[in-house]
Amino acid sequence: MAQHDLNIANQSFPSFRSDLNNALTALNSNHIGSSRPSSAIAGTIWIDSSVTDTYSIKVFDGTDDLELFSINTSTNAITLPSGVSVTESDPNSIPFAVALGS
Repeated sequence: MAQHDLNIANQSFPSFRSDLNNALTALNSNHIGSSRPSSAIAGTIWIDSSVTDTYSIKVFDGTDDLELFSINTSTNAITLPSGVSVTESDPNSIPFAVALGS
């Protein structure tokens, strides 16, 4: 789990460097963890890894964690939340299914 409060405290250099590296690791991993990072504010995107072999990509809206999609890490299948669909309205574009490689 790589989460950090993203608050770099006023501290000695070795502690500062360690704190900064931990914050950058959290940003680089999109705050992956089994729960929302404690520092989340409206607009924070994070990866929920609480379900085995599944990454759920979520955005915190200030109150709730809204799931954008999930990825099965065993099969690499992407699943949209129920009630969400994707349609292509531009007749000149490549169909969505082809773009996804299906």
